[in-house]
Amino acid sequence: MTKEKLLLWEPLTENPFSRLEREMLFVKMVYEVDFILVFKDYETSFEYTFTYKKPEERPYPILTFRSCEEMARPDIESLIGLLENPPMYNPTFYKVENSDFLAWYDNNFSARATLQPNVEHHLFITSDFFIDVLSEIQPVVTIK
Repeated sequence: MTKEKLLLWEPLTENPFSRLEREMLFVKMVYEVDFILVFKDYETSFEYTFTYKKPEERPYPILTFRSCEEMARPDIESLIGLLENPPMYNPTFYKVENSDFLAWYDNNFSARATLQPNVEHHLFITSDFFIDVLSEIQPVVTIK
């Protein structure tokens, strides 16, 4: 299997977050019709809501997710160290190419590759959590 690789993902047009200098705080997760993640900027108190909206043609907005309460994950830290052209700040948003998480899912539910071939692995790194989301759709981001 091809090794995992992190790709810088910028879902915010003006991203205030930097993993080490200006951490993103995890506020809550809601999974009812839509899948919603809420984060907070501790400096401004602005809340950033990432909504994976349920598409009409699918029963769920995401394939699955996982959340790990950790300050650091050695597997992710080593992938961050391998970034090509790393930015001048420490990003909090990534897409994972050749995802082990997606491979694990496919090993358990092999029909996924046919039914949902365009699934992406989104990684959110906050001050205390690593949140992984597998989805075919991009989240809608609102700020308040």
